[in-house]
Amino acid sequence: MRKLFSINEVKTTLTAITGIFLLCCPLTISDREINFNDFEDEPIEIELDYINYQDLYTRIAHIESRQNYDVANKTRTVGKYQAGKAALLEFGYTEEQVQAIYDSFDTVYTAKGHARYHFDVNTFPPEDQERFIRWYMRRMEKVYLKDAIAKYVGTTINDVYITRAGILNASMLGFNNVIKFLESNGEINYTPKKGYSVQNRLAQFERTEIIS
Repeated sequence: MRKLFSINEVKTTLTAITGIFLLCCPLTISDREINFNDFEDEPIEIELDYINYQDLYTRIAHIESRQNYDVANKTRTVGKYQAGKAALLEFGYTEEQVQAIYDSFDTVYTAKGHARYHFDVNTFPPEDQERFIRWYMRRMEKVYLKDAIAKYVGTTINDVYITRAGILNASMLGFNNVIKFLESNGEINYTPKKGYSVQNRLAQFERTEIIS
């Protein structure tokens, strides 16, 4: 007569056989050479949208001033690209020219009492403002942020993928602040009282790159 085994009896038998096999087998996990790279995920390919420099300038202008040439700020940044005094002087404007810009400031208050600042664009005309952003970006890319671009483009910091376009966008907050963010692995994240932080500015272009 055949003996019928219950499920529990089968499990018990298999467990015993497995135990005997392991005792007889000289190879253990510690004896094996494990290559943990076999378990690593494949590199994730980032799909980027490519733009030219003029597209970059247009998008930066929208962030800075909604593309208005006569906009000023109480921190004394002016124009479509919100140029500061140090940048204007390096660009080639004299102290007298910069002071003339500031002397032309006009304040208008909204219905809710918010101040809006403007200046006379004749003191910093649109054609100079367009020359300024081209000069500024070349200066950032080829001089002040050249090493940072070479080192960090293609890396990820605080879940933000770093692109050249992102670094140039963030440079509008000052190249030193961009370098501090990158070199501190995102721990030093300069944030103006109003507006976007360095990390925010990098994130705005994390899926966008400039056509080389």
